[in-house]
Amino acid sequence: MIRNPDFDTFVCCAVCSKLIPPPPTPETFDRIREYKPYKTRYYTHKDILGKSISSVTDDDFMYLTCSKESAYKNMNNSKDAVEEALNRAEVLHKQDIEELKKKHQQTLENTVKKTRAEMLQHLEMELKRESEAAEQRNTHKLQRLMLQLAMEKMTAVAEGRQDERCKAAIHLAKQEKKFLEQIHQAGVIANEIYQKNLQRLAWEKKHELEMAFMVSQKEFEEETRKLLENADNIREAQLEEVNTEVNKKESEILSLNQQLECMTAWKDSLEAEILEIREAFQKYINLTFPQLAPGQADFILPFRKISAFRDSGVELNKSTVQ
Repeated sequence: MIRNPDFDTFVCCAVCSKLIPPPPTPETFDRIREYKPYKTRYYTHKDILGKSISSVTDDDFMYLTCSKESAYKNMNNSKDAVEEALNRAEVLHKQDIEELKKKHQQTLENTVKKTRAEMLQHLEMELKRESEAAEQRNTHKLQRLMLQLAMEKMTAVAEGRQDERCKAAIHLAKQEKKFLEQIHQAGVIANEIYQKNLQRLAWEKKHELEMAFMVSQKEFEEETRKLLENADNIREAQLEEVNTEVNKKESEILSLNQQLECMTAWKDSLEAEILEIREAFQKYINLTFPQLAPGQADFILPFRKISAFRDSGVELNKSTVQ
């Protein structure tokens, strides 16, 4: 199937001229959906009278509740109103019919114009499709002729190339034999030169490796000596720092021992003073209240064999002493 350049219509093939029309456009479906015939309702005199009578009877029912005289007057008024309503409805009905006729006539004229334009456009499109189909058929025939000429040209070129390949193959075989002999001779000479150069290069590389090994060994010894010197210097500096820290800690321990001795002596003196106070208070109790049991002053300082300060091992500083 051959597609036209406008991407809307198709030609079945290059032989037949059958045109395949495109599917309906979305606008066509929209026009079909929007078409709705006009629906008019013709009110007859009977319908108008029925509506008027229903309204009049409702009014009469309301007026009869008041008085019969007012109901009679309302009946006369309702007849006049019915006649007036009939006349007004007839006039309105005629006006509606005239308006509908005008609208319908205008719609018909617009539809006729639109249909003519669409028909002209459709005819133009059909002519265009027919011309494009003929052009496509001619193009297809031209392409087939060009393809046939190209095939014949390719066949002639292939035959000529085959003859040239045969001649070139014979010539290449002769040249290859000659070149192989020259390559063999050149290979023998190149091998001799290569062996000589290889021996000379091996001796030079050996000498260079020996010199490089000696230089690297000297550099390694020099770097090792420098590293050892740096390590000795670092060790001596660290040793001095350690000695300084040890001396500092010893001086701190000595000062703490002195503080501990001072605190111990002070604690012993306080305990001795408290013992004297307890003995004096016990003597006072014994003299004042002889009927009491002995040991009433033991709460001041209970008897114990070892002091709590000696057992606790608490480190004291100058702030605790003060």
